[in-house]
Amino acid sequence: MKRIRRAVGYTLALTVGLLFVTVGVVSSLGNVAARLHFDDADQVPAVVVGADYNRPQMKQSPKFVSVALTDGHKMRASIDNVGQAPDGLSPGDHVTVLYDAARPGHALLPSQLRWEALMFPGGLFLACGLVPTIVYGLAISRVISAHLRG
Repeated sequence: MKRIRRAVGYTLALTVGLLFVTVGVVSSLGNVAARLHFDDADQVPAVVVGADYNRPQMKQSPKFVSVALTDGHKMRASIDNVGQAPDGLSPGDHVTVLYDAARPGHALLPSQLRWEALMFPGGLFLACGLVPTIVYGLAISRVISAHLRG
């Protein structure tokens, strides 16, 4: 009975660890993709032409931000990965955006590429999930190999 309880505990801990790893990877995908797409993009001056917020009274939690590039591209772009965009942007605000001509219509604010945006919450979940996954994965493999040896 004690072996069964230990096996259930190890399996549960391994499952929780794998769940944390999965949540960490999934929640970091947008930030990783943004870093890959805009890492070598040019910094371009722009003007905010539209901003919509989940909490419009306080201009917090942006759900859409649109900018007009003012350097000669003369085009509009929406801010990608808007959940990491800063609060408080209003139409008419002058900002600097990262723009890559290979991705027309898309831009990113330089502050969205900071490492904190990549590490929290996704990196934190990933790190917290790796510890039990490794520890209990090794414990389970040790028990299985001992059982198979005899």
